Amino acid sequence: MPDMSCYQLPLDVRPTHYDLVLKMDMEALTFSGEVKIHLDVRRDTTEFVLNSVDLDIDYATAFVKGDPSPLRVLEDKEYERIVLKAERLFEAGSSALLEVVFAGKVNDLLAGLYQSHFKDPDGEKRVLVTTQFEATDARRVFPCWDEPSAKATFSLTLVVPEKLVALSNMPVVREKLLKGAMKEVVFAKTPRMSTYLLHLSVGDFEEVSDQTPDGTRISVWSTKGKKEQGVFALEVATRLLPWFNQYFGIPYPLPKMDLLAIPDFAAGAMENWGILTYRETALLVDPSVASARTRQRVAIVVAHEMAHQWFGDLVTMAWWDDLWLNEGFASWMEVKAVDYLFPEWRMWELFQAEDMTEAFDLDGMTESHPVQVDVRDPHEINEIFDAISYTKGGSLIRMLEGYLGEEVFREGLSDYLKRHSYGNARTQDLWNALGRKAGQDVRSIMESWTLKKGYPVVRLEDEKNLHAVQEPFANHPVRMKEILSSPTKDVWQVMMGVRREENGQVSEQSFLLGEASSPFPFPMESIRSLNVSGRGFYRVKNEGSLRKRILSDIREGKISAAESLGFVNDEFSLSLAGLSRLEDFLDTVNVCRHQTNYIVWADIIAHLAYLDQLLAFEPAWEAFSSFIQDVCREAFDRLGWVVKEGEDHQARLLRSLLLGALGRSGDILVLTRCEEMFGEFLKNPSSLHPDLRIGVFRTVIGGGRLSDAFGVLRDRALIESHQEEKMRFLTGLASSRKPEEIRLLLEDSLSDRIRSQDTVSVVVSVADNPYGRDHAWAFFTERFQEFSRRYSSGGFALSRLIRAMGDHRKEKAFSEVIGSFFEKNPLSGGQRAIRQTLEAIDFNSAVWSGQGEGLSKKLLSMFPLR
Repeated sequence: MPDMSCYQLPLDVRPTHYDLVLKMDMEALTFSGEVKIHLDVRRDTTEFVLNSVDLDIDYATAFVKGDPSPLRVLEDKEYERIVLKAERLFEAGSSALLEVVFAGKVNDLLAGLYQSHFKDPDGEKRVLVTTQFEATDARRVFPCWDEPSAKATFSLTLVVPEKLVALSNMPVVREKLLKGAMKEVVFAKTPRMSTYLLHLSVGDFEEVSDQTPDGTRISVWSTKGKKEQGVFALEVATRLLPWFNQYFGIPYPLPKMDLLAIPDFAAGAMENWGILTYRETALLVDPSVASARTRQRVAIVVAHEMAHQWFGDLVTMAWWDDLWLNEGFASWMEVKAVDYLFPEWRMWELFQAEDMTEAFDLDGMTESHPVQVDVRDPHEINEIFDAISYTKGGSLIRMLEGYLGEEVFREGLSDYLKRHSYGNARTQDLWNALGRKAGQDVRSIMESWTLKKGYPVVRLEDEKNLHAVQEPFANHPVRMKEILSSPTKDVWQVMMGVRREENGQVSEQSFLLGEASSPFPFPMESIRSLNVSGRGFYRVKNEGSLRKRILSDIREGKISAAESLGFVNDEFSLSLAGLSRLEDFLDTVNVCRHQTNYIVWADIIAHLAYLDQLLAFEPAWEAFSSFIQDVCREAFDRLGWVVKEGEDHQARLLRSLLLGALGRSGDILVLTRCEEMFGEFLKNPSSLHPDLRIGVFRTVIGGGRLSDAFGVLRDRALIESHQEEKMRFLTGLASSRKPEEIRLLLEDSLSDRIRSQDTVSVVVSVADNPYGRDHAWAFFTERFQEFSRRYSSGGFALSRLIRAMGDHRKEKAFSEVIGSFFEKNPLSGGQRAIRQTLEAIDFNSAVWSGQGEGLSKKLLSMFPLR
């Protein structure tokens, strides 16, 4: 056997083309197949090492110039591969044809080739089969070189029931009827691509279609009865494709683009080349139940997967340590694209509020990881599909674009894509392409951001001899203290955006802070912001006269929403890290209470939600609820309960946000009105606007005053076929404070009446409820084997579950409970999530022990207990 110390395959041979035939048994949910792999032999070898998982290999043969050579099959389950041994030598420089006959089962794990169940318009239960191959699950369906650099072309043939629709990356070139009510479907040959991008689906699908001006057919597919819900996504995709073609300077190279909604789907979506697959809630929009948030999400996810057709599909990272080249760019490009389509949504503001802040929080942890991270084990690969690869990556790209200029940046991207089309690239290839266009050493600037974890906090010191100073930032107050006292610190190439005002003239200028301390070329009295538009991935510690000016500008509305958000977010994070006090942050919130901007409120309420979890069941909890009601009430009353025709997108988001905050805090006026609206909804669902539904459901169930509300809503949740509405019901139910209701919902979550993909959301929602967190942990441990079976094979569901168990806990003893449990119940994946959970508990404990008393005193002085 070869050395199995590494999961990566030997480079002795490389595939150039796959002829793959798969025969589906839709009743037994099994498949059989034959694959013929054309190989280039690069080194003398007597064996072929390739990936295979859970496949029964019937036989394997290799051919050289038509001469067959039987192969002995050795299986290595640990490393997910097989070794095919020959009794002859295959010489370097020759070509070979490898033929393997195999069989397998259609699983229920949402990975590889899996089954998805749904009801047709007549209420009959139906099944479809579909694939999800990223990152390492093509090997579950056919033996292959399942690595991103092993690009090849694919010719796929499917044998399926004649009445079903078969879809794949390329158009169908011919169909032939067979005996037994079956048909053979032959697809056109794909471009050269990675195995994880191959896709097939077989089911009772229907479509809505359109065509771009250049003749590319775009279709949105769904299970029968839902095709009209694909119209919005179709409009988005049809308008965006010409824009992407123009922006990248490379036309979309495939003859068609399908977007397919799958009822059961582990992630949000997947960028299979030419057939983009989605969870139903990420693609389908039913105008009768869709909220503003739903339309935004669908537009964003459609744009994200379309961007991957260039970044990821046309040009693919060489290995998973450069995953961010795929996901970071798609996360940046999705916002740019949707901002083009819907400028009134102000998407860059939303990116800062909803994406960058998440990346900041994760990257401030000790258990973060660099954007470019060493991974080999498939389970490690699944763990880096996180906010670092996605939103920190996207944030760095946005920062660099702002520094280089939009057109120079676009030209550099186009050059990179053209140079590496149909091939693989590394991060340095991108920096080199951008550097050529910019005439700068982009690589040296950006490697300070991608090769190490974390980010800096920037401040100005010594007003008479002004200097800009940077230091590494850490969420944890103890770690932050250690950093400040350390004689050696990490340094970043900080691309600062500075807004100044002199003699009534406002200007924006760039400053590259590449040292720990550097003279600052602008007068202190002229400075209004050290992070223009919140574009930079760094925190700012505003002090002295600068902090006073910013607070004054916020009061008087002289500062942009993005910069207000940046200020608030930095103030809160610095207070948690021990660089200021939480009591002072409450004063900052009071300064912002007259804000009308959604993104500022989104940040404030996220911080208040964290403090709410920290204060749960403490003496000052009621006082804190009164504080939330006091600061949020004016903003909510200004908007009112009625969603107005043509109302601003962010205003609609803000109403939903404030309703949720007031409802969770127990505001009696909000609770009473929500109970009235809930009663009206039960009689006439259309009476309750979709924007308000989740807030109303949560408030009523959490309030607990309507004795039959939980039962009525649960009954509806379990039979609801519309996924968006079903998730609203389930999220509302998770707000219950009653142990017997919480336990019932948790039991429901693992039943066949709730999709496996949604189980995680339900359990996480319960864990997010202070009254549910203990029940969620108990349920997770009791049913651990089922959770492990469902979610250990891939994706990030398991990591999300683990993090939810401890993110809101502050009891150090609970760290020992979690640590002990996973020592006794080891997982093949999720190790980083376990470490992050333990760190989160320790962080919460440190914040509480250091500031809990002062925070509680301040709250009780403001709102004495009655």
